[in-house]
Amino acid sequence: MTIGDIIRNRRKELNMTQEDLANSVGTTKATVSRWESGDIHKMKRPMIAALARTLQLDPLIFLQREEVLMPDESEVIYAYRKADDGTKAAVRKLLDVQEVKKDPTSSAG
Repeated sequence: MTIGDIIRNRRKELNMTQEDLANSVGTTKATVSRWESGDIHKMKRPMIAALARTLQLDPLIFLQREEVLMPDESEVIYAYRKADDGTKAAVRKLLDVQEVKKDPTSSAG
């Protein structure tokens, strides 16, 4: 999930329009639209703080450079990692994801 996805999804969860969010953090609707589409990558700290406060999110989320996992996504990943092979196979089948075969020459474990 990208930062723009997080902003859009959380805004919608809070039943806010782009204009509502813009007014709350002191910017314009166009800027919110650009955040959500991924056009703006750098935000100043006061804007990050206002956005995090308004969206009720950890401000560190906005400092990530890569795709970010939301807490529920992380929970699923950790549960998958702890699951037995049969459960993992069932999850892959349910999600239509092929198993990635480990390279026998790889030293990573």
